[in-house]
Amino acid sequence: MMMPLTLPSGTGMRARHFAAIVLALALVGTAYVAHTVGNWMNFARAPSTWSERDVPLPVTLGTLELSVPANLMRRVEERVAGGALERVNLAVLWPSLEGYSELRSRMFSDSGDMSPVFHIALADDATTMETSERLKRVWLSLASGEALPGPDGLALLPLPGDTSSGTDFVAHNVSGDGVFAARCFTPRDRALAANCERSIRVGERLFVTYRFRQAWLSDWRSLDARISALAGSLLR
Repeated sequence: MMMPLTLPSGTGMRARHFAAIVLALALVGTAYVAHTVGNWMNFARAPSTWSERDVPLPVTLGTLELSVPANLMRRVEERVAGGALERVNLAVLWPSLEGYSELRSRMFSDSGDMSPVFHIALADDATTMETSERLKRVWLSLASGEALPGPDGLALLPLPGDTSSGTDFVAHNVSGDGVFAARCFTPRDRALAANCERSIRVGERLFVTYRFRQAWLSDWRSLDARISALAGSLLR
């Protein structure tokens, strides 16, 4: 299930002081799409690199100490016990948040629009803006049209940039409970997956970025709580 491929046309906003930012945002959007598609394709092609072992491995992530089950870790080189890393790359199934096993291998290799695989990247980072903050500081001012209604109360805000390859937008909700925002891309090529990405911070320094299929946007009310709890449980 994909979000709409066609969003409203631009509002005509041409403020000069936004021009450079708009161009930069378009370039970032292109890189984001290539990065996301590439990661998903590489992931689906290399199931043999997974471990079924659920034994927790000690990991030093900048100033943070983590204990991460081996079957959550995507990369062989990151499963070196006691290794010092700048970033830890995980993958789990939604909504169970289970790691890899032979019984679940088919779900982990699912590359369809309903793939339950969530990619999660952990880093020691106290300064990078979370997605919700980026929405308020940047994207609301740069929107290329009015927001469309999305699943379960979300609004889909179109972003400027080259639309020849697909639609770049932010799915968001601003309420008394806080702000949810995820940057999403719907490719025009139906052979490619439609993905979303959101970044949050757990505590003061654990920066968590998770990527998922657009089909799971309808679960947005529970995403942060579940992902935050998982990431927080890995801290020692």
